[in-house]
Amino acid sequence: AQASRVASSAGSSMRELQLARAEAMRCCAALLFLLCPGLAGAAEAPSSISGVSGKRFSGEVIREVAKEELSFAGIRRSDLKAMREEKQCERWIVVTSIFQPSPATRKLGEMTQQGWCYVVVADKNGPPDYDDVEGVVYLTVERQRALHFQIMNHLPWRHFGRKNVGFLYAIAHGAKIIYDTDDDNRLREARIPILGYSEQWEPLGAAVNISRPRVEETQGQSLVIQPGLLNPYPSFRPTCGHIWPRGFPLDYVQKPFTFNMTLEAAKLDRPPAVQQFLADEDPDVDAIFRLTRPLPCSFEGLPEGSPELMAVPPKFFTPYNAQATVHLYEAFWGLLLPVTVHGRVSDIWRAYLAQKLLWDIGQVISFAPAHVVHDRVAHDYLKDFQSEQDLQLKSTAMVSFLATWTSDAPTLVERIEQLWAALYSRGFVELGDVKLAQAWIRDLLSVGYEFPELEVGKIMWDKSEL
Repeated sequence: AQASRVASSAGSSMRELQLARAEAMRCCAALLFLLCPGLAGAAEAPSSISGVSGKRFSGEVIREVAKEELSFAGIRRSDLKAMREEKQCERWIVVTSIFQPSPATRKLGEMTQQGWCYVVVADKNGPPDYDDVEGVVYLTVERQRALHFQIMNHLPWRHFGRKNVGFLYAIAHGAKIIYDTDDDNRLREARIPILGYSEQWEPLGAAVNISRPRVEETQGQSLVIQPGLLNPYPSFRPTCGHIWPRGFPLDYVQKPFTFNMTLEAAKLDRPPAVQQFLADEDPDVDAIFRLTRPLPCSFEGLPEGSPELMAVPPKFFTPYNAQATVHLYEAFWGLLLPVTVHGRVSDIWRAYLAQKLLWDIGQVISFAPAHVVHDRVAHDYLKDFQSEQDLQLKSTAMVSFLATWTSDAPTLVERIEQLWAALYSRGFVELGDVKLAQAWIRDLLSVGYEFPELEVGKIMWDKSEL
């Protein structure tokens, strides 16, 4: 009996010890969970399951941000200083270049002494700086990456379309006039004459005198029913015989009803929104002309006694370029250069599209006597010929389509988007240009640009007694 009582007491002590040990283990497990939940969970996990054990984070490299995705890589202190001291001007010169400064770009620098601002857009294969050009704002690759414009995601490097950055930069910094030019089109003198503006570039606020082709002579000979084509070059009395602008439909180069029309003096109620200067010595012509005709060639101007500028009437298409062209504020929306075509096609497609929509806001384009000399660098004309294939093969189709395209959209913004989409659907550009045009519109709105109202059929032509 005594032995039984001893055994019972010992069993009770053992159970108490086991319960105390179990309680201690539960407390340790709870403490472990609170202090290190990952380790506690791993301790409880069955050893037969792999891949769930925790490990210390090493912080070693597992991925990289591509350099082109970095917005401020390589930015210099001088760039940051320039951003803090950005200029505001109403008159801007815009150039893109991959070359060292030229006589043409240095001449443009002289215009900064007359109140013009001047921006040069760099590219990856261009010089790192442009310091020896007077007054220039040089948008380096690094500075461009730091810009907030939505178009930046749609612009390829090593393309003429980088110039779009310069246009937006100028508009965002107060532009009311933009001189769109190139690094090899040299001003004859430090002066940019603009019809409808004084020598100090103040708007005159009055009707302007222009020469106007008597297009009534061509009715019935037009390209598609009503709209037609106009080659302005022969009217300016070229020294090299018959000549046509780059991008003019080749089917119509020799058609007499497209050139040498009778000119009459007339008035416009406001200045043409786009004013193209001709270029002497090596005018803007296509590779076919350069391969088959002698150069240099210059222009003697319109016939004596005629107003110096020739305005192109509505419903008559003519290509203009990005080499020596003034754009007034109400035409800024039409500055966009497409980037899914070659640079030698880009400004011509832009011209045809913009011209079609300019008529919807009561505006036209004009051509002015040669005010620049084209110091063209050496080109391989056969390579140019290949680059211009879209112009040679598609220009007639482009103008034929635009001549019949209509829209009942109530705003210019919607018509711009519609027309870029229509050009894509017909194979003139790729989808990237539709996306670019949408980003361009958003950027213009974000910098405060006011799109013109539609004024269909309100272009005022008055016969002049000049």
